[in-house]
Amino acid sequence: MKRLKYALSVAALLVLAGAFLANATGRFDQKLSVDKQAIHVLNRLTFGPRPGAVEQVRRAGVGKWIDQQLHPEKIAENPVLEAKLKALETLRLPMWKIMDKYGAPPPGTIIRPPSQLALNSLSQQQQSRLRNGSVEERRNTLASLDPDKRRLVLAAAPPQMLEGLPEDLQQEAAKARQAEQEELQKERRKQMPPLNELLTQEQIRAARTGTVEEKLALFNSFDPQKREQVMRALGPQPFSDLPELRREAMIVTQPQQLVNSELMENKLCRAIYSNRQLEEVLVDFWMNHFNVFNGKGQDRLYLTSFERDAIRPYVFGHFKDMLLATARHPAMLFYLDNWQSQAPREDSPFPAEVRRPGLNENYGRELMELHTLGVDGGYTQQDVIAVARAFTGWTIYDLQKYAEFQFNPAGHDRKEKIVLGHKLPAGRGEQDGLDVIDILSHHPSTARFISKKLAQRFVADDPPQALVDRMAATFTRTDGDLGAVLQTMFNSTEFLSEGAWQTKLKSPLEMVVSAVRALNADVTDTVALAQRIADLGEPLYGKLEPTGYPNTGDAWTNSASLLGRINFATALAGGQVPGVMVDISRFNFKDPTSVATGLLNMAPSPATLTAIEKGIREKEATPSLLTTLVMSSPDFQRR
Repeated sequence: MKRLKYALSVAALLVLAGAFLANATGRFDQKLSVDKQAIHVLNRLTFGPRPGAVEQVRRAGVGKWIDQQLHPEKIAENPVLEAKLKALETLRLPMWKIMDKYGAPPPGTIIRPPSQLALNSLSQQQQSRLRNGSVEERRNTLASLDPDKRRLVLAAAPPQMLEGLPEDLQQEAAKARQAEQEELQKERRKQMPPLNELLTQEQIRAARTGTVEEKLALFNSFDPQKREQVMRALGPQPFSDLPELRREAMIVTQPQQLVNSELMENKLCRAIYSNRQLEEVLVDFWMNHFNVFNGKGQDRLYLTSFERDAIRPYVFGHFKDMLLATARHPAMLFYLDNWQSQAPREDSPFPAEVRRPGLNENYGRELMELHTLGVDGGYTQQDVIAVARAFTGWTIYDLQKYAEFQFNPAGHDRKEKIVLGHKLPAGRGEQDGLDVIDILSHHPSTARFISKKLAQRFVADDPPQALVDRMAATFTRTDGDLGAVLQTMFNSTEFLSEGAWQTKLKSPLEMVVSAVRALNADVTDTVALAQRIADLGEPLYGKLEPTGYPNTGDAWTNSASLLGRINFATALAGGQVPGVMVDISRFNFKDPTSVATGLLNMAPSPATLTAIEKGIREKEATPSLLTTLVMSSPDFQRR
């Protein structure tokens, strides 16, 4: 505890030694020195350099290395990554299989009362009389049923159905309800027996708090049925040290959360181990741009396909194709409620008793404000309404079973629409939405908005307007070819300039992953890392608002966030992050400058080095302490 407090106090000196969020002090027309260029491209195009990466880039040449990253199909993938992803079954399943295997509640958790089934089996006339009829009509309807069915119907009867009925029927209903509750309790106990009926006290201890070996031996001794029952009774919590058993427990207790857990594991493993680093950075960028919140109902199940099928294939392709793929994907349709958006139809009136959803503007607004034009892109509220009308009928076929895109003509607004001055003639159905996608993809504001957002991610929080203009011109000239836009940016003077050097603050995801990569750590379980990232303010797939997480550094500079980063660095360097194996023996008997240079791939700034040396004066400068201090420094926190 003393060492932790000491490390934190010294790390605080580092915070004071330099600002985490730095404005560009160099000029954007001043080229970086050759020594800095390899470090810079690794900090911007990857999730942080691994040991030896800087030398690899220098040997290949910065330009050639960037070109390779722009063509990931030419890069052999890391076999370590492929092995780690092999166990994540949900990543490879089509949507309908995810829904079929993981969408329903676990067996045994829902038991339908026989009384409710009996009530629902009555004819519409019988149900209407029981719910709305007079006392005499209700009594006669019940009398017409055979005794067994009457008993079940009475058990399901709400109070208003029993009101005014004779005392004997009231008592029969009460006895029937009590008997059914007792039977249901027996059935629940049979399907989900409590742990103390399944295991001895010693077995319960081993299952909950035993060693890894004890837990494995115990569960391997069970037959399949008992193994599942015990898993269901325990839940995943006791298996923090056994990812395989935790996954097994989640399948029988929290199947939908397992789908999301595997998606997060996929993201972190790819960020840490992939050789195709730029592709992973871009997948993260575009997932954030087209943000979908994993906490909204079915989206926890839909997000795997959304990232795999609507984002990843298009990160080097044409923007219009990605925009259309996201517009049609059930994850986006559900998140922004467009699947329910319908327009009144005079030619297809609904019965008066049927309540029909109306026009929903959520997707139309976010499509223009966040996905294409930007908030100052030149659209009006009338454009929002017209776009929302154009996408009526874009819905989801069978939300619970298949979750596929479907255009439903019955919900579509067939009237003429005007979007940003473009007339969409009446009566063209799904083509209205396709035309809107085309209009927005080719709008000058979209070219500028997308170009600036990319420049903010890769160059500076406030990128030079001249660079944004050149990128926008490429976007327009190439019909939104994102690979070409990236090439324009990476080839620019501004990208490899002193003005861009070390001006970006790492997001929580970037900071955590870059620290793991810098230490060349072996990650056997990503759960603790995901939780650390969430604790720092960026839960993976967990941004509620459609804005996504900030693309600039000012959101991550509050004191709590900075202290959290120091806490993480301390835990990681000390080997205290579960599932992450760190070996810092290469820093044994090294002085602060050598340790800092090894982690930063360059000499530390004078301010950082002075703060470290002052803090460890007359103290034991252990490798873990020095590693903590360097990773807590502004030199490491910026990229």
